[in-house]
Amino acid sequence: MRAIHLANYFVAGCIAFSLLGWVASLHPYAFRAVLCLLAVTAIIWSLSWLLDFSLSSALKITVADLQAYLIATGAMFIVGLGVFLCT
Repeated sequence: MRAIHLANYFVAGCIAFSLLGWVASLHPYAFRAVLCLLAVTAIIWSLSWLLDFSLSSALKITVADLQAYLIATGAMFIVGLGVFLCT
């Protein structure tokens, strides 16, 4: 995976999490829905770390590429969570 693709995914994810933070600030039910979506995303991310070798063979990518993607996703989650909590 090229670094430019990884950077693009990171920026797109930060924009998506910022949009979710804005949607969550509109209504209390939207806040709960976005919170559940973030919880499900965190669970899937954690399971991806635990199952990285079997997941990389299923996706037909190298383990290093999968781990780079997961690190970028984690950083994106932290940045998005900061935006989400500050709105």
